[in-house]
Amino acid sequence: MCNKLKSRLKKALVYFDNYVDAHVDAALQITMAIQKLLNSPVLDVLTTIIPGQVDNIIRSQMQSALNTAVDALSIADACKSCTDLNSKLSCFMNELKKMHPDLQDAVLQKLASLIAAHLHNNKLQQCFYDLFTQSKYTSLK
Repeated sequence: MCNKLKSRLKKALVYFDNYVDAHVDAALQITMAIQKLLNSPVLDVLTTIIPGQVDNIIRSQMQSALNTAVDALSIADACKSCTDLNSKLSCFMNELKKMHPDLQDAVLQKLASLIAAHLHNNKLQQCFYDLFTQSKYTSLK
């Protein structure tokens, strides 16, 4: 059992490169910004999460990744009627506020994982993005 786990972990780490690492970093920056905003009133969530000095191409990719990832999470069902990303994020954060802090962390980690996968064009299986995001998030705490 232990050798099998070691083998799978080694195989997973082969996929971990600087490119994936950069996407995980970007995704975690977004979700950590969301986490900080949970207890403070913000009018424009999107501008706060993705600051104005970010390149327009990167901003567009991050917005697309956020939109896709928020839609993929089941807690966003209450937000399906939102038409623009800013209102969808506000709704998402309101739903997130209703959760226990441990569950908030879990949802934000999964959100980061989905964002990283989208930014990386889903080149790997989702479980690898989950693993990389979890390990990076744990090291940041």
